[in-house]
Amino acid sequence: MFKNKSLAFKHSFYILTCTLIIFMFIFIHNAIVSRKLMLANLEENSKNLANATANRIDQVFMVSETVAKGLAIMLENCPANVREIKRLQTEILSANPDIFGICVAFEPYKFRKSQKLYAPYACRGKNGKFDFSNLNNEEYRYPLQDWYQVSAITRKIIWSEPYYDEGGGNIIMSTCSVPFYRKERGKRIFTGVVTADISLTWLQKMIKSIKIMNHGYGFLISKHGTLVTYPDINKIMNESIFSMADEANDPDLRKIGRKMINGDSSFIPYKCRIFGHKSWMYYTPLASNNWSLAVVFPENELFAKLNRLNNAIMILSVIGLVILFVIIILISHKVTKPLREFAVITEDIGSGNFNRQLPDINGNDEIGKLNRAFGAMQKALAQYIENLKKTTAAKEKIESELKIARDIQLGIIPKMFPAFPERPEFDIYALLVSAREVGGDLYNFFFIDEDHLFFSIGDVSGKGIPASLFMAVTQTLSRARSDKNMAPGAILTRMNQDLCRDNEMSMFVTYFAGILNIKTGKLHISNAGHNPPFIINPEKEITGLRDKHGIPLGVMDLEPYKSAEITIQPGDSIVMYTDGVTEAMNINNEEFGEPRLLEILNANRKLDAENLTKLLLKEVKTFAGEQEQSDDITILVLAYNGPDIKKSC
Repeated sequence: MFKNKSLAFKHSFYILTCTLIIFMFIFIHNAIVSRKLMLANLEENSKNLANATANRIDQVFMVSETVAKGLAIMLENCPANVREIKRLQTEILSANPDIFGICVAFEPYKFRKSQKLYAPYACRGKNGKFDFSNLNNEEYRYPLQDWYQVSAITRKIIWSEPYYDEGGGNIIMSTCSVPFYRKERGKRIFTGVVTADISLTWLQKMIKSIKIMNHGYGFLISKHGTLVTYPDINKIMNESIFSMADEANDPDLRKIGRKMINGDSSFIPYKCRIFGHKSWMYYTPLASNNWSLAVVFPENELFAKLNRLNNAIMILSVIGLVILFVIIILISHKVTKPLREFAVITEDIGSGNFNRQLPDINGNDEIGKLNRAFGAMQKALAQYIENLKKTTAAKEKIESELKIARDIQLGIIPKMFPAFPERPEFDIYALLVSAREVGGDLYNFFFIDEDHLFFSIGDVSGKGIPASLFMAVTQTLSRARSDKNMAPGAILTRMNQDLCRDNEMSMFVTYFAGILNIKTGKLHISNAGHNPPFIINPEKEITGLRDKHGIPLGVMDLEPYKSAEITIQPGDSIVMYTDGVTEAMNINNEEFGEPRLLEILNANRKLDAENLTKLLLKEVKTFAGEQEQSDDITILVLAYNGPDIKKSC
């Protein structure tokens, strides 16, 4: 439908299309750059927000740890009694409002030799008062609590995982445990553990107070991934970031969790588990206890204003393009009016009316020049058509002659299969596919006497008619110079002498020839620079006949060609081919290659000669795909069955 439109319409359409592409490029570039800038700004803001919050939390944890360490040092240097410990606990809680509770837990019989357990605990109660208790009761059994055992065993300062301290502070908390010692007989003896408790309710309120747009939020996980704070309060202490990943079958969330507990920090895209929309998350570790803080920003809120601006720009652009299209059409219609008149006349001339009078246009613009040029073309067109008829006739004659040459070329190679149905000792099959109308590849096989089969394959240098003529000469010489008493090397020597004589075009042919005794399996071969054939045995590794016995035929007459002798076994097959197989190219300029050929032969070593030949050609064609064939492809497969095959028939 578009091709029938006027030039004015096409001119307007092309200009509008180019304008639209430019507008779209600018719009998309602006959107991408704006998005990147907003993300960069968001990353910076989220980093500042998360780090500020993390520093605030770290400060509380570090102060608590410092207070616990200070109390441990005091107890080591100045052993205190019940009243002194209570006084110290009261002063610490009064001076540090972020600490929920303080405990001094003694090792058995370390407070008094007459008292097994003693663990005075002070914490914040209701109405701003302090509650005091002793944790040495049977229900609590503080020596078995994690906060005591881990520090007592490792002798290190540790922060516990969040837990509900039932029987102690009776809230969700995290405890900093600091071991303390006393000197006895000049040695430091472990005496107990000083603890400072942080209420997670305070952490939850602080993180919940972070304002991140309308639906953004922050959350905190412990060093093992447990949710310490989270917008969904039912998940706090009940799930970890890894259990959430397993529940949602989300391996990316699991990777994020691993990085968070490993102390990494990053700004990443994140699928929100609460609102189900795409978000961005920044996470950073706490320096005090290896916990990790994350802040989440919903993407739809982040880019809401940018999207509204882009939509407004898009609407204005569409309106502007419509107006521009109307203006361009009006201008183009006026400019192309002489061309429309000229088109009507030239259409009549194109139909054969070469005497049609052209319009009188005397201007020096493009239309005037076109009018004068077309007038000159009118005069030459008739003569051109006459010459074209002669050229077409000559071309058709050449094509006819090339077809005849191809038929002649194919006529001098064996192409009737099965070639020797009366000889079950072997099976032979070949295919030749030329890259042009005529080519330079060749193959041949015939009996020299009752028991000796001569076979050969070759590839002439070059393409087209010269190669086909050289191929025909080589094919003829292979029969004329073959003798039952001669080895393949002697035959190639005689052929080379004939081909070198008067070879003014310096053409040559790579050639492989063999003579097989079908009774004994003895094989004499000679290779004149040709691709190495392969011997396939169904049970053994594929063998390559890689020895070269001379240079290609027709190059120069120097030394006689050598021969080699091997014995093949019943069931062996000889696969011969030209370089059109291994050098076949696909659209990516990759070669088919010998390794690929060996892989196919190895996978199909039990196929008969015909099916193996056709399979190889199919694999080459499939590999090349739409790439035009650049060289002739020839494949010859000889399968040796052995002399005893007659007995089984």
